Amino acid sequence: MNTIARRRPWVFSSLLARFRAVVARLGFGWGHNLKLGDAYRLGSTKVRVPLDGMPIEITLGLNDKKLHLYPETRLNERGQATRQGSNFVIIDPLSHPGQIGGFLRLTPKSWLSLGSGDVLQQAIFQYPAAVDEEHLVVIHGRDALVFRNLSDLGAAIGPAFRETRWIPENRFRRLREIFGGPLELLPKEDALGLIEEVNRLLQHESYRPRDDHGMPGGLLMLPRKLTPILVADLHAQIDNLLTVLSQNAFLDALEEGTAALVILGDAVHSEVDGQLREMGSSMLLMDLIFRLKLRFPEQVFYVRGNHDSFSEDMSKDGIPQGLLWAKELADRRGTVYLKAMEEFYRRLPYVVASQDFIACHAAAPTTRVSKEMLVNIHRHPSLILELINNRLRRPNRPQGYGRSDVKHFRRALQLDKDTPFIVGHTPLDREGTLWLNVDGISNHHILFSANPQEVGVFTRVDDLMVPLVYPVDALTPIINRLEGEPG
Repeated sequence: MNTIARRRPWVFSSLLARFRAVVARLGFGWGHNLKLGDAYRLGSTKVRVPLDGMPIEITLGLNDKKLHLYPETRLNERGQATRQGSNFVIIDPLSHPGQIGGFLRLTPKSWLSLGSGDVLQQAIFQYPAAVDEEHLVVIHGRDALVFRNLSDLGAAIGPAFRETRWIPENRFRRLREIFGGPLELLPKEDALGLIEEVNRLLQHESYRPRDDHGMPGGLLMLPRKLTPILVADLHAQIDNLLTVLSQNAFLDALEEGTAALVILGDAVHSEVDGQLREMGSSMLLMDLIFRLKLRFPEQVFYVRGNHDSFSEDMSKDGIPQGLLWAKELADRRGTVYLKAMEEFYRRLPYVVASQDFIACHAAAPTTRVSKEMLVNIHRHPSLILELINNRLRRPNRPQGYGRSDVKHFRRALQLDKDTPFIVGHTPLDREGTLWLNVDGISNHHILFSANPQEVGVFTRVDDLMVPLVYPVDALTPIINRLEGEPG
């Protein structure tokens, strides 16, 4: 195991300091323009390549490592790949298509220093020894990509003659088959039978130490044999979950029994302006999650969040989403289904942990906590409220959690002091989907997977928990147009 990589996932100096260092090293000016037609060996000067969307092959050293850089795209409702803003993606074209891997994103007015000195890149790209710690800088300028070689071993760029976006129609068909047909609300009787079967599974759910009643407790302990796939706060965005399942090798790994999908609560209640009262999409997303749970009973898990409730206190912008959720379920599917959803919520865990990470919906407890308390969480209602409702400490929120609480939480679960701690619940803005080292707390990350434009996910690559962001594809209409037979 690469201990350093696992224990120190993100060791960054100040972004401003690094940018100044790069500027100083590269010198001023933007170098000469280059229209790529063939491979070009980079010398000591910077090279500008116009933003014309051409995929670029990057060679580090003398054919020591090849990477592909191409425009980031998303699938529209017709299944066509369209540009997603001005972002670019850097991948390893030789990575195994059946294994969960990673990539780098290059956004406008940002830069990347490619090299083996970055532990995240080393985990993703498996650089050989010939690649220097800082080998090549790529800058996303206003109208061009700027390349600057930093290595005595050199680097080259050229056209990448390869399909840049593989459309996984076979996975779309498999997702449709898992759901049992088009992604539409299930009939009342089918929906009731489905949730009752899920609740029976939860009585014996794997990897949860039993509480003093002999039932699965509030702590989910994932074994290391399962690669985690973490999403949080989907908030009725069904295409976000479908996008995650169709990307990378996530669905393949679930089918092979080597990965676990963990949803950190709040799958329901849209947060999109104008849709706060709409509950049909929440119902459909829960139908999909229940189908996934039945298909992969030991690999799909749901950790409870604060929106997983019918409480009158659960509201957004004055709209009582908890009460509306209860009314919608009762009206469409009956009071028996409503009670079954209440039972589902009662049976959920509140914390998930492994050797690689610890996660819950909202917050590290500010009070004393132990494994035994988490397992027997039904005895500790105040602990439940903290785990699903609290937020970071602020002047107007002195009861919030902070650095020392994260430290104590890791210690309570006997985890290393640098183990990543991941929560949802509190997005820092409306444009993002994940935020790293929040509040200056090392390896304390926030994940919010309900952004309609891009969805964040954490997974493990080469013993390292890595953050990945995908443009959200319009998959519901695409999947619904497919024929019923799996490909």
